[in-house]
Amino acid sequence: MSTYGGVARILKFIRNHSGMTQDQLADRINVSSSLIAKFETNRAIPKPDTARHLDALFDGGDMFQELAAEARANLGKPIWVRSWLEHESNATMVRSFQPLFVPGLLQTEEYARAILTYAGTRVADIEAAVDARLGRAGVLHRSDMPCRLFAVIDEAVLRRPVGGPEVMRDQLQAIVKACAGPTVEVAVVPSTVGAYPGLNGPLAIATVEGRNVAFLDGPMGGQVIEDSDQVAMLEELWEGVRGYALPRQPSLDLITEAAEAWN
Repeated sequence: MSTYGGVARILKFIRNHSGMTQDQLADRINVSSSLIAKFETNRAIPKPDTARHLDALFDGGDMFQELAAEARANLGKPIWVRSWLEHESNATMVRSFQPLFVPGLLQTEEYARAILTYAGTRVADIEAAVDARLGRAGVLHRSDMPCRLFAVIDEAVLRRPVGGPEVMRDQLQAIVKACAGPTVEVAVVPSTVGAYPGLNGPLAIATVEGRNVAFLDGPMGGQVIEDSDQVAMLEELWEGVRGYALPRQPSLDLITEAAEAWN
């Protein structure tokens, strides 16, 4: 049972056990009865304020708040994605290569919204999915040992008008700003490079508790790789891709130039 489904089943059970109709519950927490019906049929997730009202009404502690928060974080994500995100959230270092778009840990709100809306991702609640994606970046700002991110992107990422010129300008400026801190480094493979191994597709490697775990993404789904020999091969691939990229400052110069070109 998914957590999203858990919200629906638990809410319906507790409401029925309390002898309330959907209309009565809606009146008690000041929402529409149609919204209650959506909660109970997996078509919507209670927002934080609504979840707090449900906890207060049913004396549930933080139960609905926790269920709703986890449902938003996992919204639309298959089990293999959840497994990777768990590794990512506990990582001390992430090495990422993206030939197609800005890595998720660096996406701005509007860029993420454009990707989730138009890139073929089936998402029931776009806003909740955007919030969940933005929340991933918290790993880079932990007070206790923040995760370090080393990302390599293809220059095509800088030129593709995801969301339009303003969104692209803001996104690229956000990358430059992130690289001014101690935890993020982004390198760019310039368009002058011909074919190189990274064109086979994106990959990421997370260092978690002293071991490395890899993730391969593709149009039919992603794959978490934990076998040490396979991970070692992917580490060699990542280092090979990095070898085609520009050094740190020339990469930042190129990103800045591309941002200005979107004005």
